Amino acid sequence: MIKALTQKKRSFMTRFLRVGDIPALLDLERRQWTAEQAADSADFRARIEAHPDLCGGAFCTRTGELLASVFAKPTDDAEWTAPGSWAQSASLEGRVAERLPRQRRARCMFGISLTSVDPGAAVQLLAFYYLYLLKRGYSEIFLGSPMPGLKRYLARHPDASVETYARTTRSGLPIDPQLRYYHGKGWKEIVAVKENYFPHEASCDYGAILKARVPFRHLALLFRFVPVPLLRTVSALAPRFTLPTEETRSTSDAPAGAT
Repeated sequence: MIKALTQKKRSFMTRFLRVGDIPALLDLERRQWTAEQAADSADFRARIEAHPDLCGGAFCTRTGELLASVFAKPTDDAEWTAPGSWAQSASLEGRVAERLPRQRRARCMFGISLTSVDPGAAVQLLAFYYLYLLKRGYSEIFLGSPMPGLKRYLARHPDASVETYARTTRSGLPIDPQLRYYHGKGWKEIVAVKENYFPHEASCDYGAILKARVPFRHLALLFRFVPVPLLRTVSALAPRFTLPTEETRSTSDAPAGAT
């Protein structure tokens, strides 16, 4: 999930998270999520120990403050064919993926959570992981998104279905603000719409499972030899090209992937 509050323009350093970062993760979590939504120290430890390279953070280079975090796990298309909650999606045991051959699971990943208090930090962290997943040979990224416009839409259109709302577009873009946000970041395919997915009042607790393809997948063999520090350097350019220079306030207040 993502929830961002714009700060003054900063520069960021991205790196893989360590167990020692858990206090900072808990502080970030408390700033952005309710007690019901938030992960705890045991959740963070389990994720970091299970897949340390799929747990990343963006830190302010001036203060060292953790401004964004992302957690992911290997997955497979088959994991999203049955109903289920975000807790099942985020489970490190993987209901379906655990029974699949490792070589199949390694091609896809699920974004457990993306939490941010600075949009620049979130952009840079996502850019780094796009490049890193390309290096690791991943081809697709799944995430779970709320639909914060759903409750208001159903109040105005009581006969409409949730599935219809999720897939309705205007000028080629989803009418739901959060789905539209992710559409612009590459998550354009809705794999499933799930009831009781995550506690989010504006979404009536529904969630949409989205899928994006890792860009430039044909360059995976070349990226395999690119060192991680160089990926960090390149990703640091992302906020300059994707965010306005003036200070703005983000309107995104809903989870994606959730934490």
